[in-house]
Amino acid sequence: ARLDAQGTIADLNARLDVLARDLRSEQWPKMEPATFELSAQTAKNQLTASGKLQQARVQPVEINASMPFDVPKIVRARKLPDDTPITAKARVPRTSVNFIRQFVPELEQLDGDLGLDVGVGGTLGNPVLSGAGDMTVNVARFTNATLPALQNFNARLTFAQNALSLERFGGDLAGGPFRMSGRVTFPKLTEPTLDLQLKANSVLLARNDTLTARADADVKITGPFAAATVTGNVAMTNSHFLKNIDLIPIGLPGRPAPQPPSERPEFSMPTPPLRDWKFDVAIKTKDPVLIHGNLATGRATGDLKLTGTGLRPELQGEVRMQNVEATLPFSRLEVSRGSLTFDPSDSMNPRIDLEGTSVIRDYTVRVYVYGTLLSPEAIFTSEPPLAQEEIISLISTGATRQELSSGNVLAGRAAMLLMQQLYRKIVKKGEPTESNTAFNRLDLDLGTVDPRTGQQQATVRFKIDDHLVLTGDVGVRGDFRGKLKYLIRFR
Repeated sequence: ARLDAQGTIADLNARLDVLARDLRSEQWPKMEPATFELSAQTAKNQLTASGKLQQARVQPVEINASMPFDVPKIVRARKLPDDTPITAKARVPRTSVNFIRQFVPELEQLDGDLGLDVGVGGTLGNPVLSGAGDMTVNVARFTNATLPALQNFNARLTFAQNALSLERFGGDLAGGPFRMSGRVTFPKLTEPTLDLQLKANSVLLARNDTLTARADADVKITGPFAAATVTGNVAMTNSHFLKNIDLIPIGLPGRPAPQPPSERPEFSMPTPPLRDWKFDVAIKTKDPVLIHGNLATGRATGDLKLTGTGLRPELQGEVRMQNVEATLPFSRLEVSRGSLTFDPSDSMNPRIDLEGTSVIRDYTVRVYVYGTLLSPEAIFTSEPPLAQEEIISLISTGATRQELSSGNVLAGRAAMLLMQQLYRKIVKKGEPTESNTAFNRLDLDLGTVDPRTGQQQATVRFKIDDHLVLTGDVGVRGDFRGKLKYLIRFR
């Protein structure tokens, strides 16, 4: 850098030349080295400056500006007065957008180009803009496969008076089109005000092996850039949740039980400007979210409200489960009532209210789950009555603890579990579970005691419907007895 200056404060003549090479950033370690040139001169209370930024991946960015520079006046006001006239121009020749990957390492692929030519006139307090800019992104993909790919994005921005208008701004997120319209006004050059609207139709929010989430959106962003307000509606559509659970490894001896999360889940945007933005967004399900898996099916609907600020967002509302059936190792649990209730005071820890019924052999078991997501509690009841420990054993193994004291019964339970796993993996090949398959209605017990003879037997049960059960017993001597039971349950 070189500085030459002479004269008085009231009549300053000075020239500053700066040349900075090999510029790098610790924040962006993948940024290519850049070169910045600046030449500024002040004479007769007028400041003129020109600069150029050069980097291997970007066409040279040129900046030119001029404005009054009355040092005594600036010192008295302790700032540049709002009525200071300004003339400035910035130009970015048509260049590839691939350089953005230096600053966003999560981008795996980025193809497109952009160009900008904008001028600023008027005063600092009342700027007058002119010019235009455009950007095209053919495709953008992230290293995180959960995030959707952006395709066919096209933007055209125009600058006029004190506003930046979005003439075109839209593209596709994995087949779902979105468009943003509106403008950004500059009552002061340093204080932009937003008036934007985002509309989307079935855009993909996230997709991985477990979740596919799409949504329609109609959201407005208004107010000062530093403290904007976000309002509108988001509707989940064409979404599903798929989770297959492997029962055998979970039940292996010596395998540790699943542990609760070590830290409370938190959702916050602590970085400005989103930190101070205010939210009032309704989140609903246009179509129920489908739940599929080898052990459960059903649907979920929600009616939530996102409020608060970016730093402390708040969720209020309810998510309800409908027609949910869970396949346990030796029975099925039908959820008659299930909901998650979100409270703004603890948005990431909703209250649980779930009631389910399972018919296991001649027992009707009811499960009640309540409390919060981080501290759930459960109550089990049965008809005929059993102790809590016996009910849990019946649900998890299909037999009471007394019955499990026989090694043959335990072996039979393990064999049945293995057959279920092989059936789902080989025959069904990972398809969602179905409640009416013949295999799900079949139950096998080995080593049970025949109350008539006191000897061990093998028992096969086949559930024809909710009332008729076909039973066959084979004793150790080969004698066979078949029964057809009609069940009547009293509530």
